Amino acid sequence: MTSEPEFVRRATELRELLARHRVTGDEQRRLTDQVMAGLAGAGLSRMWVPKRFGGWECDLRTMVDTTIEVTKGDPSAGWVHWILGCGDWLAGLFPEAGQAEVYATGPDTHVCSVFAPSATARRVAGGWTVSGRWSPASGSAHAQWAMLGFPLPAEAAAEHLGSTAAAQGDLGFALVPMDELHVEDTWFTTGMRGTGSNTLSGEGLLVPDHRVLSVMPAVRGDATFQGGASHSPRYRSAFLPTLVTHMMGPYIGMARAALELVSEDASTRGISFTAYGRRSDSTAFQLAVAEATARVDAATALAHSAADAIDAYAVAGTYPDAVFRARVRLHFGHVVAQCCEAVDLLVSAHGASAFAEASPLGGIVRDIQTAGRHAFASPVVNKEVFGRAVLGVENITDFI
Repeated sequence: MTSEPEFVRRATELRELLARHRVTGDEQRRLTDQVMAGLAGAGLSRMWVPKRFGGWECDLRTMVDTTIEVTKGDPSAGWVHWILGCGDWLAGLFPEAGQAEVYATGPDTHVCSVFAPSATARRVAGGWTVSGRWSPASGSAHAQWAMLGFPLPAEAAAEHLGSTAAAQGDLGFALVPMDELHVEDTWFTTGMRGTGSNTLSGEGLLVPDHRVLSVMPAVRGDATFQGGASHSPRYRSAFLPTLVTHMMGPYIGMARAALELVSEDASTRGISFTAYGRRSDSTAFQLAVAEATARVDAATALAHSAADAIDAYAVAGTYPDAVFRARVRLHFGHVVAQCCEAVDLLVSAHGASAFAEASPLGGIVRDIQTAGRHAFASPVVNKEVFGRAVLGVENITDFI
């Protein structure tokens, strides 16, 4: 795996471009072509593409840190960077023929993904027919492929996979070209508007076996997992911990951007109806900035610790147990909570002007409140998942 500070520097240098196009992205409900060109030009669109297809296979910490920097310029861009990066990583778990098909046009191919199995599927000769509607499909406006969840019917899955685990039913991911799908314009939201997270739909989609991934063996790290086409440690890392650790990046990036925005004019703006001509002289303001900083620093440390540990397991060729994996979910929920609370502290210290429609700080508030409601982000659910795992109680989900 490649650890490369250069990518983080490039992401940092894109911040001005990203910030300049943020409002337009919100208005158009998709990232601008200039933003996507900037990300590709900096090499950020191929960080998790397999090396044999022209990618970099960067380590997880580098992915987290570049996502933080992209998010500081535009939260929607940071979210799409995370989604498309994870799409590349997941594509690297598919059979070799599926990967070759995806990257046949080059390493800057984008794969969006929707995990929810909101579809029906039927086994046919050499593959599956899949029909359904999938949302929210973040980054779909810029993708050439979509990775879509569907339930693998138990009997057909067992026949296809040849395992007793499959006979209990499974979740499948299907790689489908975007030109076979219909994009429904449904993404009308308060926050994260620029992610263009519309709804994808398709009827009778024919998906050959080499473009289907059986997910639960990958989640558990089964030795028989079919995604052995990528021999790099990058594609041996723990499934859900890898995804949610990378997902910490947008939340940390939003909180860090809010911290910078609130701090930058502290010495030139006062506090209304007080004797403070400079906010920086106020003890209450100082404490708010300090508390927010502590929360964001703690969140960053958790993200880095998880990234390093996950990659260490992958390099060693071992798979972490359920308690470790549940702990990463616990830490992810804690990161989300700490970052949301940090932004709330900073907004209260800054004042009502943060809620002006044109305020970058107001944009962060809308974005982090929207992103904070993601299904995987719930601190309460993630606490329960970990509590059950560490106490040896039957869990509420197999997705650990």
